[in-house]
Amino acid sequence: MSNPHFITLSLFLAFLGPEAVSQQLEEIKVSARRLPDSLSEQIYSSSSLGRDALEGPAFGLDDTLRRIPGFGLFRRQTSRASHPTTQGVSLRGLGPNGAGRTLVLLDGVPQNDPFGGWVEWVHLPPLSIGQAKVVRGGGAGPWGNAALAGVVRLDSRGLAGNAVNADIRYGSKESLSAAAVLEASTDSGTFFGTVHASDSDGYFAIGSNQRGAADRPLARHSEGARLGWRMRLQNGTVWSLVGSAGADRFVNGSDVANAKTDSYGLSLSALNEAPSKGPAWQSTLYIRHKDFSSVFGAFDATRDTVRPVLNQFDVPATAIGGNLALRWQSNDSWTIESGADIRFTDGETNEQFRNFGAGFTRQRIAGGEQFNAGAFVESHWQGEDGILFTIGGRVDRWQQRKGLRQETNLAADAVLVDRYFDGSGGWVANGRAGLRADLSDRSSLRAAIYSGFRVPTLNELYRPFRVGNDITEANNALKNERLAGAEIGLEWRDDSVLATLTLFRNDLFDPVANTTVTTAPGFNAEFGVFIPGGGSLRQRRNLDHVQTWGAEFDAQISLSAMLDLRASYLLSNPKIKKSLVSRGLVGNRLAQVARHQGTMGLDFRPAPKITATIDLIASSKQFEDDLNSRVLESVVAVDAQVSYRFLQDIQIYVAAENLFDARVEAGRSAVGLVTLGTPVFLWVGMRLAY
Repeated sequence: MSNPHFITLSLFLAFLGPEAVSQQLEEIKVSARRLPDSLSEQIYSSSSLGRDALEGPAFGLDDTLRRIPGFGLFRRQTSRASHPTTQGVSLRGLGPNGAGRTLVLLDGVPQNDPFGGWVEWVHLPPLSIGQAKVVRGGGAGPWGNAALAGVVRLDSRGLAGNAVNADIRYGSKESLSAAAVLEASTDSGTFFGTVHASDSDGYFAIGSNQRGAADRPLARHSEGARLGWRMRLQNGTVWSLVGSAGADRFVNGSDVANAKTDSYGLSLSALNEAPSKGPAWQSTLYIRHKDFSSVFGAFDATRDTVRPVLNQFDVPATAIGGNLALRWQSNDSWTIESGADIRFTDGETNEQFRNFGAGFTRQRIAGGEQFNAGAFVESHWQGEDGILFTIGGRVDRWQQRKGLRQETNLAADAVLVDRYFDGSGGWVANGRAGLRADLSDRSSLRAAIYSGFRVPTLNELYRPFRVGNDITEANNALKNERLAGAEIGLEWRDDSVLATLTLFRNDLFDPVANTTVTTAPGFNAEFGVFIPGGGSLRQRRNLDHVQTWGAEFDAQISLSAMLDLRASYLLSNPKIKKSLVSRGLVGNRLAQVARHQGTMGLDFRPAPKITATIDLIASSKQFEDDLNSRVLESVVAVDAQVSYRFLQDIQIYVAAENLFDARVEAGRSAVGLVTLGTPVFLWVGMRLAY
């Protein structure tokens, strides 16, 4: 498959222009990285985590973001012990799936996988992030495709001039992790970068009472680097060139099951916050490529032996795109924002399957190409009486093309399936509007309505997969997901308290779900697959309508100079309201969504050099499957950390994840096999700053 590289190159050359090439450099200390937050972010529900929170007890960035109720991956499992294809993000309980329904951006570059939509959290070490902001809801707005449930916006960390920060830790299960962020300023610009590596023997995902001789821990090794150069021209434009590379190796619970990912990226961005004339603007061009492979295994009834049942030996995927944002300040009251983005993706899976014990007998190639482009305009009006009003619209063009699925009998060298799918495409219009009003010096009211959409990933359209004895078929006829939402919120603030309460309703139309076709063992003629005993056959299908209503509460309270309290809560009740393809699902709760989620945290500073943090994270029971027949029990876990700064530049700490070793049920199979989440993990570490 080919990508339209020449289009991106043309956009790049046109954007750069001859004037920019000929500009002379000036001596500066570069600090700006993006445009300031849009005024609209004061209206839509959001949470931010700064450096203090990112240095908390959790190991990975996704674990830290779980402090925000409603944030979650596909399962109750940390990314460091998860298969890459289950690391998509969901917010507000909007139907988690492997692809996720949330856009993740790092310095304006989408981090969602080009083929499957999931996110490589292992290559986003918390040390490298200056701020993480989660914007819930909000629909398409300036973000477009994939931002159905919201956006996780990550800003890379900047250091003041010539500096190096490092974090080294050693923990349970022979786990070792190291990361460093560096910045060096010169007369012509600033060099910056992040390097990281981690290695862990991992833990068993199956409890000792259900484990067999063939079970292995979820071991992982990863490493990566992100290096860049930033400079400011005489006209005030800041240019940044960033390259990245990373490798991830994961042992998925047995000697035969594994996953390997090699990823590469290059981006060029430009920013001018205050041009001499015209709007402030920001633009980014990027290319990301991934080479992925994975083997899945199936255990026998006693889990004493395991055989490979799917070998994805080559899964390449590429994304090429760019975006442009403009901001006009017409007067003290009116601000207008507009922009456009474009993204080309292609990917395919080359895999062997159907192994009854004597080796693979079938081979498959499946994949396609996608094109997405959109433009938006949004206007903000801010009055002197504390009223902020925003309204905007967006139009997108999407296309699917060159879809294929070919299957071959390896023994007879005969083609069994040779299908080329018709291309499809269309236009999508979305909009949003919101209002924020100060009720007093201490309180504000906000309200918003919005819509959004998500185009199914190439993975959902074309790639079937198998986990244990559960088989899920792809569906090239999937329709786009659409969302309509509304929310109203109240904020209270004074010198020691910041609290928000938000009520919301989201209606999700045509959501993609893994729906059960049959649990009967044997050969299924419709899909041409063999279902083992105790397994199931599912297919990705569009449900007609899912309705989610709920409430969010967030509070930060300064109890004293030494003690801060944090509390967050999410009530989410997503139910299937209509499903013509699976009528028996109507009334069921979406799988992998807890009705109640909450966190409570304390930050304690008993002495100038000592800081203690404790977080309690709770979740009520949830269902594993669309039939609501498999229950994952509720969980309450505690994370804690104590740090001591014994020199100005050196800090040592001890930390614990799941301190009391609570049982975290992350999955349950049709035969009752329970997959477990993170057990107690102890860490000792050191942070350095020079």
